[in-house]
Amino acid sequence: MKTQPKEIQQHTTPRMALEILKEGNERFVKNYKANRNLLQQVNDTRDGQWPFATVLSCIDSRTSAELIFDLGLGDIFLVRIAGNIVNIAILGSMEFACKIAGSKLIVVLGHTKCGAVKGACDHVEMGILTELLSKLQPAVYSEKETLSERNSKNPQ
Repeated sequence: MKTQPKEIQQHTTPRMALEILKEGNERFVKNYKANRNLLQQVNDTRDGQWPFATVLSCIDSRTSAELIFDLGLGDIFLVRIAGNIVNIAILGSMEFACKIAGSKLIVVLGHTKCGAVKGACDHVEMGILTELLSKLQPAVYSEKETLSERNSKNPQ
């Protein structure tokens, strides 16, 4: 499978981008993998990149968007940060991805048992991490179904 050229990216709609991701995830779940020549993809992207989507993902080592969506080099912009939080630098990067580089879709890829979410639930304080976890606190407090045991020991 080759890297998508600029002409294909320009004609990709957000709906088409989502379908590409869904099809890739289906291959991943079934343990099928598209045949890619990574060296060719490196050469194809040497003079430019035309990612069709931008994915905001946690830094968790088990959540590689390229693997989960069965993608190759140059297919997506990937932004990784603990807990999928958004700050001004991330927003600026996503703005570049969409307005300048032509990305058609933004996906927030969450996952279960996120350490950052657990840390926010437990009110962990640890250096600079404290500030990052504080960005998750509004989500923790807005969840209304858990009336007791609002901590990481409660899987809900």
